Amino acid sequence: MSDTTTSPTTHIRRTVRQTWNTVLTVYYANSLSWRALKAGALFFLGFFVWAGSNILYSYQPTWTFLQYPMAYGFLLIVYGPIHHIVVIPLALRWRRRSGTKQTVGKRLPNTMLTLFVVAILVLGTFPAGPMTIDFASALEESGADINPDLACVKHTGESGAEVHCHFTNAKGVSTVEVESGGTTIATDEDAPFEFTIAESDMETVVGEKQFRVILKDDDGNVLRRYTRRLSMIRED
Repeated sequence: MSDTTTSPTTHIRRTVRQTWNTVLTVYYANSLSWRALKAGALFFLGFFVWAGSNILYSYQPTWTFLQYPMAYGFLLIVYGPIHHIVVIPLALRWRRRSGTKQTVGKRLPNTMLTLFVVAILVLGTFPAGPMTIDFASALEESGADINPDLACVKHTGESGAEVHCHFTNAKGVSTVEVESGGTTIATDEDAPFEFTIAESDMETVVGEKQFRVILKDDDGNVLRRYTRRLSMIRED
C-alpha cells in the first residue's frame, strides 16, 4: 500500500515551484493588455519607491543606504516599461529564429536585468543630481503671511566659489540660520538678512554641494526651509 501522505518539505518545494512558474508566466506574458499592465505597474512602483526614498532622505541625510532604493525607483520608472514593452517581446520573437538571434533572444532578458542591477549599484553609490529632490522644503508648512523670496548668486574665484544670498519681504522673520550636512555655518538675526558662505563650508550631499536656509520667528519656531544646490545657483 503506497503512502499518500506528503511531507512538509515536499509541500513547500511544490508550493515554491508553482509560485515560481506563476511568476514566469506573468513575466513572459506578451499580449498587449499584459504588456500595458506590467509597464504601468512598474512605472508607479518605481515612482512611489523613488519619491518615498527621497522624502525620507530629505529629513535623514545621514541614511545613505536610501540612495539604493532611490536609484532603483528612479531607474525603474524608465526601464520597467521598456523591459516589458520592448525587451521581452523582442526576446520572444528572436527565440523563434535560428542562429545568433535565437541565442541572443534567450540571454537578452537576463542580460538586461543584470545591467539594470549594476546601474542601481553605480547610481546608488554615485547619485546623480536629477535623482534627488529635497521634499523637506516643499512639505514644510508656513504661515500665510510669511513668504519671503530667497535670491542667491555665486562668484567663482581662485579659492573656490562663494555664494551670497539675501531675502525680500522677510516680514515676521527673526532669525536666519544656514546649515550644511547638519552643521550650522551662518546665523543672521538682523534684517535684511544677507549672508555669504564659501563652497568649502558646504557639505556634499548625494553627490552635490548644498546648503539649507532655515527661517525662524521670535519664539524659535521654523517658518520656512529652503534647500539650494551649488550647481543650480547662477553665476554672478
